[in-house]
Amino acid sequence: MLSVYKYTFFLKFLTPAAFPVYKGSVLRGAVVANFKNIVCINKKEKDCNSCFASGSCVYKKIFEPVDKSNMPLPFILEPPYDKKKEYKKGERFEFNLLLIGKTSVYFPYFVIAVKRMENIGIGMKLRGKFILEKIKNSKRVIYTCKDEKLLEFLQPVKIKRGKNADTLTLNFISPARIKIGGKLINNLPFSLLMKILFRRISTLKKYYEDTTQDNIKWQEILKDTFFIKTIFSDLKWYDWARYSLRQKTLMKLGGFVGKITYQGNFKNFLPFIKLGEIIHIGKNTSFGLGKYVVEFSL
Repeated sequence: MLSVYKYTFFLKFLTPAAFPVYKGSVLRGAVVANFKNIVCINKKEKDCNSCFASGSCVYKKIFEPVDKSNMPLPFILEPPYDKKKEYKKGERFEFNLLLIGKTSVYFPYFVIAVKRMENIGIGMKLRGKFILEKIKNSKRVIYTCKDEKLLEFLQPVKIKRGKNADTLTLNFISPARIKIGGKLINNLPFSLLMKILFRRISTLKKYYEDTTQDNIKWQEILKDTFFIKTIFSDLKWYDWARYSLRQKTLMKLGGFVGKITYQGNFKNFLPFIKLGEIIHIGKNTSFGLGKYVVEFSL
């Protein structure tokens, strides 16, 4: 359906660090800045679009694609979703990197970027230096700080179908930013959920998979969404903002969090819902936004 590669980074702080409540912005900013630093061969040029090497630049291909308005970014950084803000020396910090399709071949660049961050540190106001202890790819250790060798890293995530149940709950643990008619919403009927999921899956497949074939009959499957009912929702708005150094402005990235429960026959939808649990939904997913966890009830 869609190839997704998951990498878990395990860090150990050597000095104290401080973060905001939502750590996704700080994490993304640090990784992106260091990635650009290691691959950029023309640092005098501030505008990537004007650079003579933009056509072959790995940084631009991943972080600033040509058709940025229509192309979803091919990576997701999942920070720890707890509210811990302060880390002491010796404490550990884990985060996930998800790469879509053929973008996975550039994974070693991300490793070098994180390695570069070790002595620079990560955090807001108080940057903590750390050591990258190990990395896992689909539960298999592919790197340790002891030997510093990167093993085979192209094991895709296996999508589990889940249980057969007539009640299904989505628990949004990070803000989901979904726009309809140019306006952000805080409600999610099942038909809309599936439309958003199908659009995201098909678009990622179009731009980042080698195959151009799509044999999934999306419209036929969507017809059955209207038989699924919402029986509970405590979705609520969560305001969050970040300062963009590149755009020199404060960006509001609020979205809805909480639980919503649906009832019906999910047989034809489960593979897509479980995939959505991995690839997130909505806008700004590269920050870790739009993350939900599937919960079943018999």
